[in-house]
Amino acid sequence: MHTVRILLAAHGEAETAGLVENFRASWRTLAHASEVMHLPAPVRFLICSLAAVRKRLKGRAGSAHNENTRRQAAALQALLNQADSNLTSEMQFEVEPAYASSVPVLDDQLALPDGVARQFVISMIPTDSRLSCGLICHPLQIERAATREQTTVLARLWDVPELIEVHCQHVVEQYPVFTAVQDSCLVLLLHGTLVCDKHGKTPAFHTGAEEKTAYGKRLRDALMALPDRRWSRIEIAYLNHGVGGEWSSPALPEVLDRLAAEGVDQVTVYACEHLVDGGETAGLAGELEASPIAQLELLPCLNEFPPFIDYLARRVRYAMDDAVSNQCCDPCPLRALKNQSNGTP
Repeated sequence: MHTVRILLAAHGEAETAGLVENFRASWRTLAHASEVMHLPAPVRFLICSLAAVRKRLKGRAGSAHNENTRRQAAALQALLNQADSNLTSEMQFEVEPAYASSVPVLDDQLALPDGVARQFVISMIPTDSRLSCGLICHPLQIERAATREQTTVLARLWDVPELIEVHCQHVVEQYPVFTAVQDSCLVLLLHGTLVCDKHGKTPAFHTGAEEKTAYGKRLRDALMALPDRRWSRIEIAYLNHGVGGEWSSPALPEVLDRLAAEGVDQVTVYACEHLVDGGETAGLAGELEASPIAQLELLPCLNEFPPFIDYLARRVRYAMDDAVSNQCCDPCPLRALKNQSNGTP
């Protein structure tokens, strides 16, 4: 029997409030960032230590991010093996999570296990950059030849109309019922990125800023085109961390303050670049509570939304029959940005 292995390559977060676990997750995150930004080890040590202590003192619970990714993996494996039950005598799918910043660590999981005929690695961060799908492709280059030859990286989610349709279905199902559509605003929240370093210069690495802009615009246009929509306007905002220089704008607090000043009192925030709920989306609750907007709602992420799992399954099956399926933009960002979507899943 042939085994097809699928890794869901997600960010990864600490699952408890433990000091060591939180420090290690933050350390891996900043270690990756330090490959492209100036973040000296002593500064990283201080940031990670303070963050771990702050989380412990505030009594915060662990993140649900990893568990949500495990649930996605289980749902995708069940769907693939069920859909291809006529091939069970010849092939089985095994879907596993792998994390850039927590255990099991993606770098350690890339090596092809014995008995695996083909491996797919799906980037679970929808906009490509050096710090998303780049965290797959760069370590993959130092793996042995057999692993590289039998591994296909699936990225470019920002460039897929079918994923936009999945988001639209999800938003329609989850959107709250407000009193007046004309006063309702939907805020699409993207994860920000570095746009200028501390010296005001454009970063030398592939930040994914243009992919984020394209992704947000496509989703906004699709949602505004829906008939009988329950929102009158859509704004785009960014969730920023502010490390290393100037980040994407406008930031979420800035957008919420502006909407409040305009008299908008019905706002719904959707973290469309987070494909699972985790620590960052859970942390939004406090930020939203501090806003002067009267009715402020936060939509859940896609998580195990059946149409999303269906889409991932279709993408894997399509890629199995496609000899040129690597769709990672990081090694060639200019080509990726100039090419229009080829319409494939």
